[in-house]
Amino acid sequence: MQNDEQQVTFAKELWERIRREFPELRIYKVWDQPIGPHPIGMFEVNLFTPEQFGAFVPWLVINRGPLSALVHPNTDEEERDHTQRATWMGQPIPLNL
Repeated sequence: MQNDEQQVTFAKELWERIRREFPELRIYKVWDQPIGPHPIGMFEVNLFTPEQFGAFVPWLVINRGPLSALVHPNTDEEERDHTQRATWMGQPIPLNL
């Protein structure tokens, strides 16, 4: 939640850890406001291979702390990717679809 100073700090530190520990992944900026279907601040990490998925997702399960994480594919069916094909870690957050 972008209004929770502790969560914002944790998210920025997590973002930095991901950049250091997974330099092969594409990681986008931290948004401090809603963007797209996401009703709260967030950042995006793109995975491209099964090996990256297998290394990163278990790491995220352990290291995401109090944050929720939405894991979904990126196909040409964006709404379906964010709903039927999505998996949440932590508390699901209703999306603005």
